[in-house]
Amino acid sequence: MYRTLPLLAEAGILEPAIIAGEVRSYETTFGRHHHDHLRCSRCGRVVEFEFEAFEILQREVAARYGFRLEGHHHELVGVCPECAKKEKG
Repeated sequence: MYRTLPLLAEAGILEPAIIAGEVRSYETTFGRHHHDHLRCSRCGRVVEFEFEAFEILQREVAARYGFRLEGHHHELVGVCPECAKKEKG
């Protein structure tokens, strides 16, 4: 099965969602619009979000360096509110 996931991604059926070291997570592309992720480095919680400013900036950066974008993965890593509260505890 694990060899199938990269093939499904190559076919455009799945896309990598979270890439944390050697751990990879995939999401289906059907019926879903693009979004990015926040990931807690303590508990692994993932929050999906959309932020149009990221989309605009990435196009500007790509244009500045002459790149034609084919895709991207944004994953912001930090500590979620619940884990931060436990650490203060």
